[in-house]
Amino acid sequence: MKKTLSLLIALVMVLSCFAFASTASAEERVMGGTVTGAMNVDVNTYASWRIRSQQEKTALSPVYETLMRFDAEGNLQPYLAESLTADQANLTYTVKLRDGITFSDGSKLDGDALLWNFENFKENSQTSATHFGSVDHFEKTDDLTVVIHLKEWNTQIPFSLNSVAGLMYSKKAFDENGYDWCLEHAVGTGPYVMTEYISDDHKTYEKNPTYWNAEAEPATFDKITLKIIADTMSAQAALLSKEIDFYLGSDNQMKDTLQSMGYNLYHNKMWYTIYFLIFGSAVEGSPLADVKVRQAIAYAIDSDAISKNLDYGMSFVSNQYAVEGTPFYSSEVKGYEYNVEKAKQLLAEAGYPDGFSTKISVGVDQRLDRYMVALQGYLQKVGITVELDYQETAIWTSKGIYETDEGMILAGHGFGANLVNQAVNNFSKRAISGVGMLKNSKLHPDDLDAALMAALSAADNDIMLENMHEAERLIIDEYCLGYPVVMGYGGEIITQPDIIDSGFFADFNEMHTWTNLYRVK
Repeated sequence: MKKTLSLLIALVMVLSCFAFASTASAEERVMGGTVTGAMNVDVNTYASWRIRSQQEKTALSPVYETLMRFDAEGNLQPYLAESLTADQANLTYTVKLRDGITFSDGSKLDGDALLWNFENFKENSQTSATHFGSVDHFEKTDDLTVVIHLKEWNTQIPFSLNSVAGLMYSKKAFDENGYDWCLEHAVGTGPYVMTEYISDDHKTYEKNPTYWNAEAEPATFDKITLKIIADTMSAQAALLSKEIDFYLGSDNQMKDTLQSMGYNLYHNKMWYTIYFLIFGSAVEGSPLADVKVRQAIAYAIDSDAISKNLDYGMSFVSNQYAVEGTPFYSSEVKGYEYNVEKAKQLLAEAGYPDGFSTKISVGVDQRLDRYMVALQGYLQKVGITVELDYQETAIWTSKGIYETDEGMILAGHGFGANLVNQAVNNFSKRAISGVGMLKNSKLHPDDLDAALMAALSAADNDIMLENMHEAERLIIDEYCLGYPVVMGYGGEIITQPDIIDSGFFADFNEMHTWTNLYRVK
């Protein structure tokens, strides 16, 4: 039996937002002019199917739009798509496009373009396994419709179409210019067009004169400039001098300082970041192969102190691979409170009363040194000597995070409405052949894999959540595959007092709505 999207997607995550509420009316908006923002790192690609990082999503969201979009209440709705119809019995999702959508190069978003985007993403995206791992093939059925045929039922496809798998790139631009050209040129359906970019310096966007959506809120600014300012002190100075209007990538001390001075801090309502200490090298003969050792490490870490003292209260603590207040969070997970004596007891029971030596690896670009040093100190208190291994970005992204064969790794990644996809990618047996955090781990328990795959293929959301809750318990309590050091917000921007976010960054979507960012008088 077919189900419409509204019946299928009962999962609505309306989370708290600590952004300053706007009291400005539409009449107070300053229309036109330029808004100048900055980010701490530049993008690695301009092709929609290669987008991964928060910076890339922010920098390219003026240009690209998704098939699905969360509304202001957190309900997932069709956007570039007119409808999305699920047919579980036949293992299909049918995507029908709105008529009249055009790319900035004048070409149409039609069935041919949609089919090409899906096939290209499945073949060439780094996150293809996460979003389209259950897809068998795609079929164009008319000028505006493509059917997604699955190998097995997947409840997460609608959420993937709100994410990078739902971004649309001009097929005409690809056909005329080729793959490599597209990696350096963004051609989408969005309200702005990128007119200039200089790597590691700035990007400029201007209003798309042929923007298809006449019903949308008009773009407030005529021009957007995004600079790259890697150093947070320089970024803070730029904000104080009003050289820039907002900044993405500030550290917690900077946020704390500027917020106390009246600057606005906004974070996304759906997306979070987990900083996870992963026991990935639990090979035979390693102390980490013993679950008691892994649990001892978890008990030895004071996450509350890390959040309060190192993150200025800007992060928060969760006892599991989910955020409290969301449907994925399980009240049955016990987790590990800070308990040095319990940690020492477990180490003694495991045969390591005097501790042992190990290492923690991290990518230097993740800027997690404060956590690394804290973890080293906490583990030293229970007799575990830790070497801190900082890996260069190229090594870390291509090998380090996936092929660590000694010690632990510290990694951060974002998740939100796609949490089941993330968990499958990182903790199921699929991780072995994919790019998940536990790719080369020897720890892929059968019962955890079964729970995750049951969540992925569930007939309804209740069954999905029941299995995901069991997976949470197995990941943390039963096997202690990793320890959630702290949680952060998936993305935050700090803005000038006169720059208001009414649903630009502070909404439920990964790709941001630039028409909801404006200046007030």
